[in-house]
Amino acid sequence: MKVLLMLGVAGFSGAVLRYLLMNAVDRHFPGFPWGTLAVNMIGSLCAGAAWVLSRNRFPQYEMYFPILFAGFFGAFTTFSTFALESVRMLAHGEFLRAVCNILLQNFCGLAAAAAGFHLMRFLTAFRG
Repeated sequence: MKVLLMLGVAGFSGAVLRYLLMNAVDRHFPGFPWGTLAVNMIGSLCAGAAWVLSRNRFPQYEMYFPILFAGFFGAFTTFSTFALESVRMLAHGEFLRAVCNILLQNFCGLAAAAAGFHLMRFLTAFRG
């Protein structure tokens, strides 16, 4: 029960932070879902890094990993918003914008996750 409550708090925190960051980015850069891209890239980078760090440094707390990954990062990153924005662009005939959004979200998200993963592996290799 404690893990479920902590998962809910982490999810709430991730969702609130996502909302604030997305709105801030979209206010400064209107016309394209840059806020969604930003949270997905930041979340993917941090999730990749956190995965390596948590597995290497804190394996004894593995039962709590879902709090961070499913709770916080699951709520912070936003596949459903990305999908809906892409479908809305397609429905409005904005095919180039939709394709750019789909390619950017997927390529940048995977690249960010890989960068976080490998960066943390590199950094933790020196700490032995």
